[in-house]
Amino acid sequence: MPRSNNGLDALTTQQLIASGCPDSRVYVQAAPGSGKTTVSALRFGLHRFAALSDPRAVVAVSFTRSATEELRTRVSRQWGSASLRWPHRIVTLDTLLCDLLSHLLKEGVLHWPGGHTELEVIDSWRTTLPTQRTHIKPVLQVDNGCVVIRTLREPRPASHPSALRFRGTVSSGTCTHDNVREVLQGALATTAARQALVSYFATSVRSLTVDEVFDANDLDREIFSLAASASISLTLVGDPWQALYQFRGARPAAMEKYISENAFTTHHLDVSFRWKTDRQAWITRQLRQHMPITLQQGTAREADVALAYKWKLLWECDPLILPLAIKPGIGQIQDAICTLLLNEITQNALGTQATFLHDALVTLGLDKETLTVARPSLQTALTELKAGLQPAPVWQELTASLADRIPAVAAAELTRKPVSALNLLQRRLTEDALIPGLTYHQAKGREWNTVGIKLSPAEASALANGLKSDDENHRGLYVGLTRARLDALALA
Repeated sequence: MPRSNNGLDALTTQQLIASGCPDSRVYVQAAPGSGKTTVSALRFGLHRFAALSDPRAVVAVSFTRSATEELRTRVSRQWGSASLRWPHRIVTLDTLLCDLLSHLLKEGVLHWPGGHTELEVIDSWRTTLPTQRTHIKPVLQVDNGCVVIRTLREPRPASHPSALRFRGTVSSGTCTHDNVREVLQGALATTAARQALVSYFATSVRSLTVDEVFDANDLDREIFSLAASASISLTLVGDPWQALYQFRGARPAAMEKYISENAFTTHHLDVSFRWKTDRQAWITRQLRQHMPITLQQGTAREADVALAYKWKLLWECDPLILPLAIKPGIGQIQDAICTLLLNEITQNALGTQATFLHDALVTLGLDKETLTVARPSLQTALTELKAGLQPAPVWQELTASLADRIPAVAAAELTRKPVSALNLLQRRLTEDALIPGLTYHQAKGREWNTVGIKLSPAEASALANGLKSDDENHRGLYVGLTRARLDALALA
């Protein structure tokens, strides 16, 4: 049963009206710190318990596992664990897309190689197949209702499995989330698939809430349109100023147009609970009005966290700043080993793991349990770096030791020594009271008292002239500047 009151007495008027809006199409535009998760959780619970005789699901989705877990935790706390009893659920959007593909396969609208109707969907091929840098990318397409395996030549090389291994694994019923999207994109070109998905929503779902909706790409928006066509309750929550996923196809302007053209009732949450100083509230108002601002200058010692658009900018800062990643992603064995070294430092100094630890473990064929086999060698290497030994011989000794324990290291030709990365780590080993360094993407949804911002020259110019919400780089800077409760400082 839902818990009494559910914190309704603590809601602002804006939150109360948005939470209880009875309209079937609702858009909640939520500024930083204005309580979007609170409103999403309350709308989920109200829909969940408003029609107990309706067997259809109340569903909420977000784009990341962390955001999904935050919303799930909030709903369970406010409404009780029964609120998430099947079929009601809060999942990532990728999970919902897998459900839709599974429905098309079971209904016979699509046919998978080998006749599979149940799939194992993984995050990346690197968890299952050997990959190599190549221009040739195996993909899935739809041809007359059949899922077919083809290859594309990409302009830039990237890590892909061989076409032969890809074919065999897909034919056994395994694919990635990207492959699910490829298939759904192809299927939506057919009337049969679109009708089947509208029917799925009409018979299986009565309410859908989408968090961070401006991170949606064209396929995502098509799925929301099909859900709306089924006459279910559709709630979209987000803020065009905080859309950061243009790299995966997000088009905030297209989402704004979709909302305006489809009769959504709009509610604005612009009263923020995050700001503890008048200056921080003023900064946000100025930014959203495209007005110029000047940040106060500060040092890393004054900040709780350092933020920047790119990891490289953070590594070039004061060595008191410990970035949580060496660079974007894990490309090679060398990157994976450096990430394991970084993880030892972040765990010891900050009590948190390195951002791409999971990717590093996958690259090396380890998991968090078997990571213990590498830790003695990693800790020895860090002790030697801290003592001032040269990175090159430390690296040679480390990789020789890891080769005895990790087959992936033994099989790799580690001729390139990542001396630059090791030098950066070495500088941090002699510092006390390190603070974390994150990119704007990693910081989204989080907050600290005092935030240091490492501005690029282009960002400094943008602040001096006023940010524009239709510029992805400006939106990233906006997200960074609105993480602070007390002060946002410009770092030298």
